[in-house]
Amino acid sequence: MVQRDYGYNQPLGLPGGIYDLSPKKIVTRTTDPNVSVKPGMGLVRGASEGETVKLPVTGTAADKFEGILVHGSKQLEQTMNGAVATAGSDTVGLMQRGRIWGLVASTATIAYGKGVALILSGENVGRFTDASDGSESQKVALPDVIFTGRADKDNEIAVIEMK
Repeated sequence: MVQRDYGYNQPLGLPGGIYDLSPKKIVTRTTDPNVSVKPGMGLVRGASEGETVKLPVTGTAADKFEGILVHGSKQLEQTMNGAVATAGSDTVGLMQRGRIWGLVASTATIAYGKGVALILSGENVGRFTDASDGSESQKVALPDVIFTGRADKDNEIAVIEMK
């Protein structure tokens, strides 16, 4: 008898991972003090526009969206509590145009060409969903941002294209 299935498959991608070699724009920003963010999260303008970023809050407008935190742009280490996130006042890379694996809510409907919305409050703040997701009431639709249809629901990530 031979074991043929170990049950541990490599995930399709990782949060904040660059999806492909398509043209992209990545900028450098600093997180506001005491702002803890993870790769794959959507961030908005912080205290100093064009310089700092933070997590969105209720009422944040779509034009304040700065981009998605790129994995590997900041060396992150796991804390004793098991969290992997920035601590605040960190220099990070944000993708503003291109394709990237973004963190999505478990209730998001991922389909090719479907519009993407940024979640503004609750436990999923900074994650993405679709505009018609009824379980996330505080969200803002992002213009020219779509799902490509590629997703790994087990790891709550999906490819997001920003045009």
